[in-house]
Amino acid sequence: MHASDIESVSLPTRLNEDWRFGQPHIRAPQLAELIDRARQLDMDGSALPDGVQLEECTADVLPTVGSDALMQRALARLKRGHCLKIADGSHLPQPIVLRSEAHGAQVQYLRVVVGAGTQLHLIEEHAHNENSMLVCLRHYELLPGATLRLEQRENGSGCSHTLCVTSCSCASDTRLCLLSTHSDFTWARHESTLNLTAPRAEALLLSANRLRGKQCLDMRSLQLHSSPECKSRLLCKNVADEQSTAIFGGNIRVQPRSHNTDAYLSNLNLLLSPHATVHSLPMLEILADRVRCSHGAASAPLDAEQLFYLLSRGINLADARAILSEAFLADVRLQFEQF
Repeated sequence: MHASDIESVSLPTRLNEDWRFGQPHIRAPQLAELIDRARQLDMDGSALPDGVQLEECTADVLPTVGSDALMQRALARLKRGHCLKIADGSHLPQPIVLRSEAHGAQVQYLRVVVGAGTQLHLIEEHAHNENSMLVCLRHYELLPGATLRLEQRENGSGCSHTLCVTSCSCASDTRLCLLSTHSDFTWARHESTLNLTAPRAEALLLSANRLRGKQCLDMRSLQLHSSPECKSRLLCKNVADEQSTAIFGGNIRVQPRSHNTDAYLSNLNLLLSPHATVHSLPMLEILADRVRCSHGAASAPLDAEQLFYLLSRGINLADARAILSEAFLADVRLQFEQF
């Protein structure tokens, strides 16, 4: 799509189920305006280890969970993207860290190709300045036998916005563990599409987030099982305080003939304030036989007995709430480290 054609792209509306509860009638025009004047975010690959290359590439269209219109506007602004390639059979003892800082309105496209038999720990960290807006488009391709432990850290500044679209494609005998965190954003939307394309692929998707003030986090996920004998797990945990809003929409879709699928998704929310809001939308779409698929969602305030126990040990109320909140999210980090 050319930049001259972006005005013909319809924006998300409240009637679009994929944008339900995300206030698209307020956010979409603002995001479109920012995208239309966005600059490309640069990346530096000068300090990468042997066997790892960062080079320019064309920006391809990614599968999305609802933001097709905004994605097309973002791609119209992109001239080129970046591709991180890891050679086959690489075993890197130290994590690869990619850091960038967003100023104003910026767009980034990153493609990561993990070679066959490679073991990689990749950390991506975005820092935002005041009133920044970042549209981040990322695609990860795992070749047969590859293992990827991936951390996506989005660090806002209190007055920043972000739209992240992540697509992961897993070949046979691959293992993927993805941990995403969002902090200090006025508004953030994270869409992830996982496609298990060959037998014996395994994926664990994790997210842990703290929300306060009037922050809004809108997370959408699609676990797409396109091949038999694959396994996926998703766990999203949010701590919502003050007048914040947490939105989660997750779907497990088992394609025809994808037998012996094992999939699960869970969304758990801890409410620290009676004014915090949670919308949880777990879904299943099963088009094959011999599968084990399930989902769960729960939202609750702090446990009164646990809070009383800490208070009775001389811990003040603020510290007790912080300890219980940290303990609630700690399980996510533990699962990532044990993967």
